[in-house]
Order: sequence, then C-alpha cells, then structure tokens
Amino acid sequence: MGRASTLSLLSILAAFAITGVNVAAQDAPIIYQPDPDSPIGVRNPKGPEELSQFDFVIGDWDVEITFFPPQGEAVTYNARWHNHWIIDGFVVMQEWRGPYATGAEFRAWDAQAKRWSGRNIYAGKEWHQTHADYVDGKMIVYIEDASDKSGSFINRETYFDIEADSFKMKSDRSYDEGESWEKGRYEMVATRRAE
Repeated sequence: MGRASTLSLLSILAAFAITGVNVAAQDAPIIYQPDPDSPIGVRNPKGPEELSQFDFVIGDWDVEITFFPPQGEAVTYNARWHNHWIIDGFVVMQEWRGPYATGAEFRAWDAQAKRWSGRNIYAGKEWHQTHADYVDGKMIVYIEDASDKSGSFINRETYFDIEADSFKMKSDRSYDEGESWEKGRYEMVATRRAE
C-alpha cells in the first residue's frame, strides 16, 4: 500500500473514531463502563453543604428507560449508570451506557449563581450546557440548546421519589424558553446495583 493510500485509510479510520462508528464490530455486546478503574469516590467534606444534594445519584444503577417517540408505541429498554465524585470530591461525573446512547455528564456547584452548572456529552453529539436546582426534595436538571424537527427546546429532567436504592426521573420540554412545558420523550426508573 502506498503512502497516499495509507493516509487515506488512516483518515477514514479517524473519521469513524470521531463520529463514534465502531469499525470492529457493529453487533458486539455492550461493554458497560467503567469497571474498577473508575471508583465511586467520596464527596469532599470541605466542600459547600449543597454538594450533598447530588448524593442520591452516586453509585451504580440499573436503569429502565421508557422512550416516547413522536409517533408510534413507547419503547422500554435497559441501561447502566455509573455516577461518582471527581476533582477532589467537588464534581459529580455521571457515565451513561445503554443500547442507544453512551455519554458523560458533569455537575458542579456554582456558589455565585447558587445552582448547579454542568455539561453533557454523548457519542456523536455536541456538548450541551446544563444547570440544576434542588427544590422540595427533587433535583431538576435543565439541558439547554436541544433541538428537533420542531425547533430548539429546553429539556427538563425531574428526579423524584428519591430513596436510598431507587429514584425516578421524568422529562419535559419547552419550545418557548420555559413559558410552557409538554411531556418529554423519556422517563426512567433507577435501581441501585447490588455490590
């Protein structure tokens, strides 16, 4: 193979890697990540008391997701979620792996704004800015700059019925900057994985 051909092949493989295409095996089983190389960690005891608001999500979770497409029947499937403290126990990192999406979310308490701020990134998609508020025992996460065929919207995830080993989440969306909300495309039930 000549140098030009080798460079072309490398360019194609790099493009696959950037777009998230698995060139090794499209039908390979899902390998849930992370393994022991990503410990749960602990919240920094010297941090602000607001950090405890995200304690409920720390750990490893089995998740049942129900997706509501714009047309057709709802689809239910399973995913895994590994959530842990990073950056000396000041930031929550949430690692998601399911059959249709793989990604990570980062949450940090913004003392000046008095709310959580963060970013979401999923394979093949752009970063999304987020912010979150803990209100009346519920964590509410707002994901900005989402879009679909109807236009740009804010996605709102409400985490509720929070117990030591389970919680629920429902999504809503707003196409008018939060003036009104409609039922979102997904909801989930999370159950803590046994050690």
